[in-house]
Amino acid sequence: MQTSSKSYKAEPVQQTKIISLEKGKLPPQAIEFEEAILGALMIDTRAIDELLQVFNNPEVFYKDCNKYVFEAIKILSETSQPIDLLTVSNQLRQKGCLDLAGGDFYLIGLTQRIASSAHIEIHARIVLQKYMKRKAIQVASEIIELAYDDDTDVFHLFDYMDVETAKVNEIIEKGRSEMTYADALNAAVERVQMLTDSDNCLTGVDTGFKKLNKHFGGWQPTDFIVVGARPGMGKTAFVTNTMLGAAKAGDSVGFISLEMSTEQLATRTIANESNFHLNQLTKTGFEKPEYFSGLLRKVNELKSLPIFIDDRPALTIGEIKRKARLYKRKHNIKLLIVDYIQLAGSDGNEDIRVRVGKISNGLKAIAKELGITVIGLAQLSREVEKTAYKRPALHHLKESGDIEQDADAVCFIYRPAYYGLEVDHDVIDDDCNTEFIVAKYRHGGVGTIGLHYDENKTKFTDNEIKEELNDSYSSNVIDIPKAMPNEAFYSIDDVSDGNDSNGIDF
Repeated sequence: MQTSSKSYKAEPVQQTKIISLEKGKLPPQAIEFEEAILGALMIDTRAIDELLQVFNNPEVFYKDCNKYVFEAIKILSETSQPIDLLTVSNQLRQKGCLDLAGGDFYLIGLTQRIASSAHIEIHARIVLQKYMKRKAIQVASEIIELAYDDDTDVFHLFDYMDVETAKVNEIIEKGRSEMTYADALNAAVERVQMLTDSDNCLTGVDTGFKKLNKHFGGWQPTDFIVVGARPGMGKTAFVTNTMLGAAKAGDSVGFISLEMSTEQLATRTIANESNFHLNQLTKTGFEKPEYFSGLLRKVNELKSLPIFIDDRPALTIGEIKRKARLYKRKHNIKLLIVDYIQLAGSDGNEDIRVRVGKISNGLKAIAKELGITVIGLAQLSREVEKTAYKRPALHHLKESGDIEQDADAVCFIYRPAYYGLEVDHDVIDDDCNTEFIVAKYRHGGVGTIGLHYDENKTKFTDNEIKEELNDSYSSNVIDIPKAMPNEAFYSIDDVSDGNDSNGIDF
């Protein structure tokens, strides 16, 4: 791992603001535990691994000289060098920080204060808690100061509160104890018991489609799902359907709309849930005034759904993370939708492949951190339309291979009629006009599911499962089409990363 050649510079604790908030009180601190930690790190090379499970930021230390010592130890660890009194002293001397770190006598004193590293994790959590309290006091002080300033925009003030709270939450999550292997085994047993006792085996968030629920068991927590398509295929329509399905089942949904406005999405939900066509709601209006009563009834029903939309354009992955944490904290969202990945903004002048890769990595991290499902829409490259059947494949994911790598599932929406092609009813049922292609699925099989798309309502349906069909639902879900393998997928090896089979088994 590369490390900076610059000397570490400790950021001074903003003690003036902290003390001014409550005069006469010192900031929370645990100097003796800080010194015990540093001493343990220099007498036991194994201690650093335990400590880094709790925190890795020098700013957690209150005393400036301790920040310098810890930074030197961290550099030695990252470069796989031994950690002891001599190597730490040498590292500080090379960086020109030895005097700032208290000198050799201070380092010697640290090693003499402790006999072993047995309690380093406990000590680390105490030091971390003191740091979190200092941060809370600092943020509260700054918020009070801003609130008293007449020039402060109140909305910017609350945005600042959310940003700073999210930063503290990151520290808290880092310091939480990890699940042990024994705990994980118990959780697995509980999951099997839940499946055994469940009537519908829906272990995740309702997808809004019976066929998808059967395959995925609902959208699963911590999964990052990518849904890709060319323009006009119905990406936003699909996630609008799944958003409504989840919300009607009682799960809160966050929607980061980087393309459409909140009003446009709301209008689509009305068309989706009513008998009104989208054109009536956006262009022509109603022929009969009495239709308004039906419209108002439907709108009142939709108002109660736990759906939360942010339609600010070009949000960066950092802003999306903060919004997701806010939605989780305030509304306990179970599903986050991002429409669409390539429209997310950048913190700098990055190459688009690098930017999309960071966004993809970040969305997977959000899913794992918050224990929710994240669905990211993705635009496919024009190369799709150069193929004979226009059917998308994994290599058509635009801009970055990281999307495929990060995703737990990659799905494509393909409507042959959009290109003037015949629907292949050897692939999907006669009452379907859309192929929902599961090209990658870490937890199960891949294949094609038939859906029906209504252009007038921008709505996907999968129709009720007919009673005469058996549980395998073989008429709607099939193996990868053999007639056009190059158009559908590369090969089983290319897409099977953790998959069980090359077909969807219900």
